Amino acid sequence: MSLQLKKGVDSLWPIKSKKVLVRVDFNVPIKNGEIQNDYRIRSALPTIRKIVDQGGICVVMSHLGRPSGVQMKDHTKGHIHENRVRTWVAEKGRGKAAFFAVLSSEDKVWILEQIADKKAFPAKWKGTPPLGEGNGKTHFFAGLPEKQKTDLLDKWTAKNKKENDFVFLRKYNGYEEENTLEPVAARLGELLGKKVEFAPDCLDCSQQVSSLKPGDVLLLENVRFYKEENSKKEDERLKMASVLASYGDYFVCDAFGTAHRDAASITGIPKILGHGVAGYLMKKETDSFAKALTNPQRPMCAIVGGSKVSDKIKVLENLVTQVNTLLIGGAMAYVFLKAKGFSIGKSYCEKGQSFTDKYGEQTDTILEMAKALMAKAEECGVELLLPKDHVAHTEFKATDKPLTTEGESIPETHMALDIGPKTRELYCNAIAKCKTVVWNGPMGVFEIPTFAQGTFDVAKSLAENSGMTIIGGGDSASAAEMSGYATQITHISTGGGASLELLEGKQLPGIAALDNMPKEKAVTTSDATLIDAIKELKKEISELKASSSSSLVNQIMVQGVVSAAVVAGFMLLKKC
Repeated sequence: MSLQLKKGVDSLWPIKSKKVLVRVDFNVPIKNGEIQNDYRIRSALPTIRKIVDQGGICVVMSHLGRPSGVQMKDHTKGHIHENRVRTWVAEKGRGKAAFFAVLSSEDKVWILEQIADKKAFPAKWKGTPPLGEGNGKTHFFAGLPEKQKTDLLDKWTAKNKKENDFVFLRKYNGYEEENTLEPVAARLGELLGKKVEFAPDCLDCSQQVSSLKPGDVLLLENVRFYKEENSKKEDERLKMASVLASYGDYFVCDAFGTAHRDAASITGIPKILGHGVAGYLMKKETDSFAKALTNPQRPMCAIVGGSKVSDKIKVLENLVTQVNTLLIGGAMAYVFLKAKGFSIGKSYCEKGQSFTDKYGEQTDTILEMAKALMAKAEECGVELLLPKDHVAHTEFKATDKPLTTEGESIPETHMALDIGPKTRELYCNAIAKCKTVVWNGPMGVFEIPTFAQGTFDVAKSLAENSGMTIIGGGDSASAAEMSGYATQITHISTGGGASLELLEGKQLPGIAALDNMPKEKAVTTSDATLIDAIKELKKEISELKASSSSSLVNQIMVQGVVSAAVVAGFMLLKKC
């Protein structure tokens, strides 16, 4: 495949006093308003700091979760929506337990009886919340997760048709408490060491944007609170994108994790503005994959693992035409082994639709996929390696005494949960011979220490490889972190779905929408005199290295040591 290099944020000039729209991926895990992992926020800091440090105005946008969203409203009435959301934000975080406390005992019992897991109740209740006061109903309710509190009170208000009694349950045109980016704005401010403003409605914040000063940062509310963000209709996406685009002069995309989405804030804005560049994170991703997939150093090896062949079949079909060696691990390997006639015991083996093949044998579509891929590998001259042995157990759980099989076949009483020592050695030796290595998918159940060695050994092999090594996000990235070798890998992708589609050979909409780097012009000349002059120039440059002159060209001209042709050659080299 051919992946075009993209212009980066460094190509924007001037930035001072300009409003720069930055689409990031702040889809971070949040529990009870607290951010559990801020890695994605930290990953975007270099791009944001670049803009701020040069006196630019940074308007940041992102999605969070999968809110249901609503259709865009008439923006002449947008201030009504904004005021409602501001009210919600002001009231957020207080009062659920306090509201519950003032309800009648009967209402409290009714609400708590909606909890399906009665075992969670205090033992003294004997499975049923008691009537009366002083028996701990409010205390129990206060200890529930925030979302569960909201759901329970939502049921109560619906039952009693008291939709306005409890402010937390109001639906403000798509606003959802668990998916608000407000906590992210606070954390981003902490990491930047400065206040980050927050716009509670991403489509009605023109006044806030216009009041920003050079060096300011504004985070817009979740763009997915509007259905147009991910609409399948381009005109709807562009309608939303035109509003977002009106906030800025430049567009920077640093959201590789959502680059495979054709969304208003990903592909719509650059179409409206007529330009778009990659942030530092996005550029690192695109440059790394371009180097590995467009013109890789050979030999090239791909390692593909995971549980389902159907999830990775397009990746496998694309890579088998590009690599020299293909290693398959994880549960998907058992499909290939079964297709070759080996016993796989109780190991997980994905099944497709059953049918009778032309020889009268009962088979299924997944097995046929595996057979077709092995045939294609042979046709392409690709070395396809499968596990030679396994680490197995009778159940899917940790054990101190796993079984290591002698060969490919697995006993009927066991399931394979990792590759064995022979396979580890085989795979690591294959990786060591390659100059480009791409890895997507673990070799086994690495979350259980007993079955992590295969995956960790692969991570170690990538770390020790002096060539280009790329991990395609997802579980492989997590495994590399757990193994301790992550920092020694050339590149670990932040986008599981996006990197998977790149490995499938697809063009990602979010990348295609950005400006291409100009192609380098090849130096072509039949002028032998100029070529000789360039060679002469190289010789004379070495003789003038000790010079303290600030201009090499001026010194060459003043001393008269070379001809005009040499100077022309020097300028040509400089240009190239």
